[in-house]
Amino acid sequence: MRKPGLLQKLILSYVIFVIVLAGITLVLFMVSSRVSTLSTRIYLVDYKKKEITDKLIANLISIEETGKQYMLLQNDSYRVILEQQEADIAQAWENLSARGMYYDEPERNMVENGKGLWMAYVSRFHSQLRELPGRPEALEQVFDRNSREIDGVVAVARYINREAIDRLRNHIAYLKDLGDEIMAWTWWALAVGLSIGLIVPVLIYMSVTRDLKRIRGGIRHVAEGDFAYRINLESTDELGMLAEAFNNMALRLKELDDMKSEFVSVVSHELKTPLTSMKEAASLLLEGLAGALTDKQRRLVEIMAQGIRRLLNTVSELLDMSRIEGGLVVLNREAHDMNAVVSSFISEIKPVADAGNIGIAVKYAPESCMVMVDRNKILQVLTNLTHNAIKYSPEGAMVEIRVRNTDGNIITEVEDHGKGIPEEDLPRIFEKFYQARYTRGHGGIGLGLAISRGIVDAHGGKMYAHSQVGQGSVFAFHLPCAHGHGALPGVCEGPALDEDQRR
Repeated sequence: MRKPGLLQKLILSYVIFVIVLAGITLVLFMVSSRVSTLSTRIYLVDYKKKEITDKLIANLISIEETGKQYMLLQNDSYRVILEQQEADIAQAWENLSARGMYYDEPERNMVENGKGLWMAYVSRFHSQLRELPGRPEALEQVFDRNSREIDGVVAVARYINREAIDRLRNHIAYLKDLGDEIMAWTWWALAVGLSIGLIVPVLIYMSVTRDLKRIRGGIRHVAEGDFAYRINLESTDELGMLAEAFNNMALRLKELDDMKSEFVSVVSHELKTPLTSMKEAASLLLEGLAGALTDKQRRLVEIMAQGIRRLLNTVSELLDMSRIEGGLVVLNREAHDMNAVVSSFISEIKPVADAGNIGIAVKYAPESCMVMVDRNKILQVLTNLTHNAIKYSPEGAMVEIRVRNTDGNIITEVEDHGKGIPEEDLPRIFEKFYQARYTRGHGGIGLGLAISRGIVDAHGGKMYAHSQVGQGSVFAFHLPCAHGHGALPGVCEGPALDEDQRR
């Protein structure tokens, strides 16, 4: 009988795992749903009702005193206060009677009763204002009656307030019980998950460890460049199929390795050399060495020269990418101050920026930032990043280049304020030939960023990007500081460059 393969073992184990966890998850979902509903009710009903009734009681007590003062003094400032208090109290009753703010009909009836008492009081109060009695005794009687009526309205508001507080306490207590229940089920889920997660890998490991050792040995041989190595497994299960697929992969890698070497040779000799000759020939024609050109001829030759330059750039990028992937990048490392590298680069890139009406702002690090780099390669990275920033910036925008020293790393940032890159495209922008949909149509074959990252990686650094659609992008790379290098003690420290040096 054929033994269960790796796939069958994984399926069986994880079916059990999923069933158990699905049951626990369902319970947690139900309890969490109750917690969510209860939390919403506490915040939007109980707490809000308590807050409304607290302010309502305070306004009712205050309006009685304000009414007395107005009746006695007839001062318009008290009238303004009365109108504001009346509006606040009326709004409070409207909020309390809104749908969803009461739990049952008795509570709703109590709110309507309080609202009716208030409206009756307001009506009588305004009638009293129109016909104020002149005798002090009659005025005192009006005050007593108003006080009794306000007390009745306050009593209703206090009742609603107490009900809200009682329900708030009960709901909070219930919420705590639900939290304890969730905690208990979470511990159960954790225990089950850990148990299955520990047992399943051990069982699978015990059954496949021998074949995995052979596969690992084959991987080590291929990693060392021995594409002729083959894994010999008698098993016909998934690991046996994996070994067979590995052998086919090793064979194909050998073929691709040979094809890649041949491709690089063909591109370098069969494409770059004639293209260079064509470029020089076009330059000679434009200089008039073969005779004067008409305007139409000159235009055609210029178009041809532009196309040849683009082809040469594409071939160069393909060759660079091929060298990077093959680990053939040769770095002529020397000590350079990143401030000085950027400063010299600015003089080269400024004409390009000026042609597109783009400003360049540079912020240098206040201290010397020495790095062990191949200067030409780092200039290539800066050129790729800044050209992109200029290309995707609107006319009149500003491209910012910043250099800073952070925890032993020299960080160089290039920021534009252009279209930006969608979040879903960011993880892939450093892949070769990949272009985000917002940047398509601007030329190029999508190798600039891949080459730049390869160069930075070869220096032991790291490249990354941040972007927001409509606000622009920041591309940055950091390189290890040269501090502590045997021949350059303390080169990360020192005075900043003065303005003349930076220029």
